[in-house]
Amino acid sequence: MILHTIHVELGERSYPIYLGAGNLSFLGTKCKQHNIPQRVVILADRNSARAGLKRAVASLKQEGFHVSSLVMPPGEQQKNLSRAEAVHSALLRMRIPRNAAMIALGGGVVGDVAGFVASTYRRGLGFVQCPTTLLSQVDSSVGGKNGLNHPPIKNAIGTYYQPAFVLSDVKLLCTLPHREVVAGFGEILKYPIVSDSTLLSYIEGHLDALLATARDQILEVASRCLRIKAALVSEDENELLSNRGRVFLNVGHAVGHALETLSSYKLRHGEAVLLGIIAEAQIAVAREGFPAQELARLVQLYRRLKPRCSIRGISNAAIAKSVFQKGAGQFVLPRKLGEVRVVRDVNDHQLADGLRFIRSL
Repeated sequence: MILHTIHVELGERSYPIYLGAGNLSFLGTKCKQHNIPQRVVILADRNSARAGLKRAVASLKQEGFHVSSLVMPPGEQQKNLSRAEAVHSALLRMRIPRNAAMIALGGGVVGDVAGFVASTYRRGLGFVQCPTTLLSQVDSSVGGKNGLNHPPIKNAIGTYYQPAFVLSDVKLLCTLPHREVVAGFGEILKYPIVSDSTLLSYIEGHLDALLATARDQILEVASRCLRIKAALVSEDENELLSNRGRVFLNVGHAVGHALETLSSYKLRHGEAVLLGIIAEAQIAVAREGFPAQELARLVQLYRRLKPRCSIRGISNAAIAKSVFQKGAGQFVLPRKLGEVRVVRDVNDHQLADGLRFIRSL
């Protein structure tokens, strides 16, 4: 059942996000409606394959598509050129033609690898996103960013390549481990900071239901996050604007990306961003006048989530080096809920204050 249709407006490359419950069964119908080529390859990881691959294949075959599937190991460690090369090689062995499509069935890592391969194999395949994790359903499946990690920089290599559509089935979330659900809040919590201050109150009041992936509450939060993301992507597809637009979505990511990388990806992306949001909000209290009571609300929510976010063994010096490795770290700091500012002059002392704060949690 498709309950929300949200549009990303990009002229001739505009596309819909179909958000619902049980709507993976509509994958074949939607592919046919969007004139997806008859030859399709589904890329999944082992977890998403167990959750939905059979249903996805059945839906596509019912509509006459010729379907192949590739299953890769899970985890951020797979988001690299070696994995992309392996997928490219598999497509060549299968003699996949130019007039074909790739479907990403999985979380953010699968979406990144599939999007990168789709944008580069034979100069571009059709592409569809079917996100299966909370983080990907509220954020990463939308916007066309396809990044691969290349040490020491996360997402150092990649493309912008928009899907033909996104089909998001929240029923798939019930298969997730609790840790993956919690990690999804790393991306969810940036939206009340960036745009919709009332969303934080909704999350606070419905957190138990959200952690249980209750359908109505997840659909409410996902639809609100996706409408904000769609608007910002429509305004600034390639993140070219320096003080507005898509760059605002990097709340918590300056510190978050550093922690994720330095943990050798033992921290999930969402877990690292959760810590980044709290650290950067602490910096913003002194720098930007972010209200201390709003920081307290974020901290209380963090504690209720009980994430597995240990950063013992990662020094402040290493974090600072990672954050400032490009010469000047760029932070998106909140001034109040619903209003942020891009700054490029956070110093070592201010960063250290934010890091001390998250170490005390």
